[in-house]
Amino acid sequence: MSQPSLILLGHNGAGKSTLIRWLLGFYPDSSQHPFLEKWQKIPQLDLNGLGFVPELPWLDHNLTGGDQFRLFARLKNVSLTHIEMCGLLDRTGLEHDVLGKPLKKYSKGMKQRLMLAIALIGKPHTLLLDEPLSGLDPFGHRQIIDLLLELKSTCRLIVSTHNLQDAWTLGDEIWLLQQGNFVYQGEKPESLAAMEKLYFDHPPVLNASDAA
Repeated sequence: MSQPSLILLGHNGAGKSTLIRWLLGFYPDSSQHPFLEKWQKIPQLDLNGLGFVPELPWLDHNLTGGDQFRLFARLKNVSLTHIEMCGLLDRTGLEHDVLGKPLKKYSKGMKQRLMLAIALIGKPHTLLLDEPLSGLDPFGHRQIIDLLLELKSTCRLIVSTHNLQDAWTLGDEIWLLQQGNFVYQGEKPESLAAMEKLYFDHPPVLNASDAA
């Protein structure tokens, strides 16, 4: 049975990535960011059984893909064989030889795929993905969309994206942010056109200092 997925939408600066950091427990003190007081009733996520892909990959470019797998597997306290690594690469469309290549030789799209493969270590029950399709060509984009739709049968997706078509395809529930405020929280609109209208009805609010 498919798990309901949550899509985070909003303009740049609306608070999507900050909300993700809040869900991960990065802000123990609500005074650390002006948006946090608005989110006190949103429970933080259980980090056990969680897979996370940040917007900017946290990767040491001098390490190989295999090194990264082993590092994150150890952090998750998961035993990971070479065959299992290759299986995760297959799911995200990477060749097995990337395990021996340093990250500095990866393209942006390859890094994005590697981070998703690493997030799948341990078969997580929740996947938290911040712009997971950034940097992918159309073929890679389609492949990862298909993978995420497949993963909905086994885990809950929480995805931040600017792509409204992706939001419509993947989402069940939409949270739309504007300046840190939730202007919509509910089921996804009945059509892509309705979602586009909802989104564009809530543009960034410019302060006088922003317009200067």
